[in-house]
Amino acid sequence: MTKKPNIVFILTDNVGYGVPSSYNHGILGTPTARIDKLAAEGLRLTNFNVENQCTPSRAALMTGRLPIRSGIGKAIAAGAPGGLHPWEITIPKMLGEAGYRTTLFGKWHLGAGEGRLPTDQGFDEWFGFETTDIVYWAGKPDMPVKDVHFIREARKGERPRNLRVYDEDMRRQIDRMVTDRAVDYIASNGGRDRPFFLYASFAFAHHPALAHPDFKGTSVAGEFGDSLLEHDHNVGRILDAVADADIAENTIVVWASDNGPSPLATVTPWWTIGDTGPWRGEIGTVLEGNIRTPCVIRWPGKSLAAG
Repeated sequence: MTKKPNIVFILTDNVGYGVPSSYNHGILGTPTARIDKLAAEGLRLTNFNVENQCTPSRAALMTGRLPIRSGIGKAIAAGAPGGLHPWEITIPKMLGEAGYRTTLFGKWHLGAGEGRLPTDQGFDEWFGFETTDIVYWAGKPDMPVKDVHFIREARKGERPRNLRVYDEDMRRQIDRMVTDRAVDYIASNGGRDRPFFLYASFAFAHHPALAHPDFKGTSVAGEFGDSLLEHDHNVGRILDAVADADIAENTIVVWASDNGPSPLATVTPWWTIGDTGPWRGEIGTVLEGNIRTPCVIRWPGKSLAAG
């Protein structure tokens, strides 16, 4: 019997078609060498279509269903009631039944209330946050702090723990933290008998695009370019961890975006929000600039020809 493959699914937030240099030659001289190499080794989709906002796309990813069938038609406001119904059949639930370990590090955005968290939807463990919108008010002295404002951690069957308020300072740190956890997880689980499903869901490039201090000023494209170089580095670290664990040949790696960039061009320089490549549109629309996003898949030794 063929050994079941590990799955590493890397999801970005609001990354437009023209951002990685393997698509539309990238932007402002800021190459994405590791993402480009992943694309060269696998399948680069050029007509990958998603939903028009974060929550619907993530619901579709988790369930394989049109999100409206799950009662989700738009992005959920931070801490608002609702989210993915507990009775939904999700990828981590199905993979868990098939013998997989299932883990999410990063953004969820499918419900913050009781019964709606990742560990209620099939993940064995979760470290992350609900949505990056929170950083604009979390930690401000005139705003009450709620559970949803924290970076949280949970294991299946346990109540989540609040770790740190997800404020602007932590926005610069969170993707490094997600990467560190992903790298450690792969190293610990790569050689074990059971396969794993690792869902690494990054804050990049959701506004505000704030780079880790180590990447401040490293690009020619301002803060967004710095964040892009950091993200490419983080993706490379995850890929290196797969290689170091000697599991690359039996690991499916997906890198994708949930939708296109945010419509902030009127208040901030355009390079802080990314690039839609040749397409027009922005988040919230059903134009190609929003729903046609980059996606790369690598599974060594397997035919991935697009149908």
